[in-house]
Amino acid sequence: MHVKIEANGAIIVGENFTIDGHSERNFRVVTHFHSDHIVDLSKSVKECNGVVATPQTLDALEVLGHKIPQKKRLGLKYDLRLHVEDESVVLKPAEHILGSAQVMITLKDGTTVAYTGDFKNPGKGTPILNPDILVIDSTYGRPEFRRPFKEEVNSLFPDYVNDALVSGPVRIYAYHGKIQEVMKFLRRAQVIAPFVAEGKVYDLTIVAKKYGEEIGEVFNRNDPQAREILKDGWYVEFKHFHEFRNREKGFTNFVLTGWQFDKPFKRIDSSSVSVAFSDHGDFEETIYYVDNSSASLVIVDGGRRGYSNDLAKYINERLKKKAISMP
Repeated sequence: MHVKIEANGAIIVGENFTIDGHSERNFRVVTHFHSDHIVDLSKSVKECNGVVATPQTLDALEVLGHKIPQKKRLGLKYDLRLHVEDESVVLKPAEHILGSAQVMITLKDGTTVAYTGDFKNPGKGTPILNPDILVIDSTYGRPEFRRPFKEEVNSLFPDYVNDALVSGPVRIYAYHGKIQEVMKFLRRAQVIAPFVAEGKVYDLTIVAKKYGEEIGEVFNRNDPQAREILKDGWYVEFKHFHEFRNREKGFTNFVLTGWQFDKPFKRIDSSSVSVAFSDHGDFEETIYYVDNSSASLVIVDGGRRGYSNDLAKYINERLKKKAISMP
């Protein structure tokens, strides 16, 4: 078998590569910096010859406290090929978060294996790959995980933010990476209020801007130049998802989640709203990817939180394509 997925989430491909989990291979490939894709990264840094990721991901990992020696950092831009003995790897874009990538590996016998990682907008922001073997994410692997109101969220969320700013400052809570995506989205939608952040949220935003993400100016809450903005009260502040539980009075709060499927916006309390804004494709998008790939075998990734058995069964029965779940 050309591919094996271990219980720790490691996707082992060929003789040289392990993806998004640790194994005894020459190189660890990291698709993006979310925690479920960097499990045991310190072991890989110690035991592997190198860590392959986009330059954006490597810089973000450093901000998040993961020390990778320069000699082991293999920053691979999209569409550039790295050869290792008789195998090679190339990273392809994936619309998810800053620096996220799909992985395409060519083995010694010419077999091609691709792993999608996390993605959304297949065929648009995420190119659909056509390997011999496709390994696909299963986070939203059941038919009930559909968001039929995606366009409604995109249309209305900026209006919610602008309307809330009339009454005072706004805070938006989301995970690292998604925060920078929503910053770009709001700027494109003409939300012009100053953006404020601090700590790792601010540092990751600086990394995003370094690589050309169109976010505009973002003020560090702890810098003197932010004092007047905070005093004025007309600004949008971005904070990590886990800080929502400690939300304060005096703000309109929006918490972003990918696990809301019944309606685009939900009132939580008098000043807080849950928004179905995801950086991850739903069930429909996952199926669209598989249906439009020419892969002869689909391996559904069951090494992370997801519904790999359900998705494999659906692909077999409904799409009439050969699919198996691993591990």
